[in-house]
Amino acid sequence: MSVEIAGLGLAVADLAIKYGRELVEFYSSFKEANKKAVQDQVLTIQNIWYKTQHQIEFLGHIWNTLDADFQVHLEEVLDRLANGMQVAWSQVQRVERKKRIFQEGILKINRLKYAFIKESIDKAVAELQHWQQSFDPSWTLMLRSSNPQIDQQINKNLSYDQSNQKASSVILKARNTRRSLNMEMQDEPGLSLHKDIGVQEMIPHSCAKLSQRTKTSVTKQYIVDSIPLLPEVDSQILAKDVRDLARRLRAVDPLTFGLLQCRGFYKEMDDERRSLASFDLVFTIPTGLRNPKSLRHILLSPDPDTSLSDRFRVAQQLAQAVSYVHTYGFVHKGIRPDTILIFEDRTSSLAASFLVGFESMRTENGRTLKAGDSVWEKDIYRHPLRQGLKPEVAYIMQHDIYSLGVCLLEIGLWESFVLYQNEAIPSHLLPPFIDEEAEEVAKATRIKDSLVGLARKKLPGRMGDKYTDVVVNCLTCLDEDNIDFGNERDFEDEDGILIGVRYIEKVLLRLNDVSL
Repeated sequence: MSVEIAGLGLAVADLAIKYGRELVEFYSSFKEANKKAVQDQVLTIQNIWYKTQHQIEFLGHIWNTLDADFQVHLEEVLDRLANGMQVAWSQVQRVERKKRIFQEGILKINRLKYAFIKESIDKAVAELQHWQQSFDPSWTLMLRSSNPQIDQQINKNLSYDQSNQKASSVILKARNTRRSLNMEMQDEPGLSLHKDIGVQEMIPHSCAKLSQRTKTSVTKQYIVDSIPLLPEVDSQILAKDVRDLARRLRAVDPLTFGLLQCRGFYKEMDDERRSLASFDLVFTIPTGLRNPKSLRHILLSPDPDTSLSDRFRVAQQLAQAVSYVHTYGFVHKGIRPDTILIFEDRTSSLAASFLVGFESMRTENGRTLKAGDSVWEKDIYRHPLRQGLKPEVAYIMQHDIYSLGVCLLEIGLWESFVLYQNEAIPSHLLPPFIDEEAEEVAKATRIKDSLVGLARKKLPGRMGDKYTDVVVNCLTCLDEDNIDFGNERDFEDEDGILIGVRYIEKVLLRLNDVSL
């Protein structure tokens, strides 16, 4: 193993592999225990670690071909893995000491031993899952690179690891992800659907609809997200962007990416005008999830007993989704609580969050319209230079980061900025001039400053200083004195990797740390 990762030039990678191997080997001795919960967690440890191990090995082979700045970023992420493995290994040593105390053998776990061992395994699983969550965006960003060595190594691994199903699975997924990221990829069949998805109903306070289709007594549910064809938009350009987006989202892992998997799209016609009205994306709902609600709907009637852990998870999943939208080569342009769906499962009402609402999306290098609207309840989620009927500048990724910051502020306060009494009205949290008529950019800047002030005043006591810092950093991401995002020239690389790296380091990793 040390030979395979020697290209990394990192003792920390060797250390992580060493601890990881020993961790899996030790806990594997418990997988025949007569407690199903122990068996399931041991299997989880094995699956996560095999994926991690093969990813590190792959990095070792291509390390010297990666950009120096990206290498520094990956070193930091791998250092986190090594530290996590050390923590998990300390749990193993505690179990070993307990095992010497109990002289009944590993496979006959009495109640006291079972509780102790399960706690230890749970902590090891949490460490591995937390690191994998932190690493996956960097891994996917690496797959976006135009570096031909990546393709060569993928093909080499797939040829070499044919007999190793787990290794082949990791690299095969990497190849599929890389293909979906490839802007020059040929069209994929099956994306264009017939409109045969059953009865649709609007999800309250959401841009999306829930579709139910019953066939042979089996009811299937889908999420439908409409992308309207506006008069000023070229239908051929929009059709290409929709097809590219659908193709990329077909390959996503929903629970990892915070994005639903796309079945395809269909064309919605305007019968009266006999013209194309919209492209409607159709998304599958992950197994075990149900009852989608918009984040807006939840914030309008928030449960005061919602745990901080659940709120942190919603924030982390949203930030993860924004990262992948950008990695896939798009800007969203409409991030707000109305475009965020939250599903429940058997154990939680806030089990998983997904970003939808792609009505204004475009490719990051595509033509953007300097056109907007004057709807205040949408404007508050837009950067000051992107508000009003005639935004001052073309849309860039940092504008999505600003929108994310406003949503993170709402999640932290656990209150909606928009209320409804026949029409949308501002929350008491917003400045009194929010819906006044005034010079657009000047008013928008005052609103932005008030949101920054609200974050600094209210968030530390509710979500902590680290979370507050992330929110303020997002809200000020285009300020000239923002050292993390303020200088656009820092991100002018061919593959768009640098802005992704900065986002992962300054937003994702910090959000992942706040709930530790």
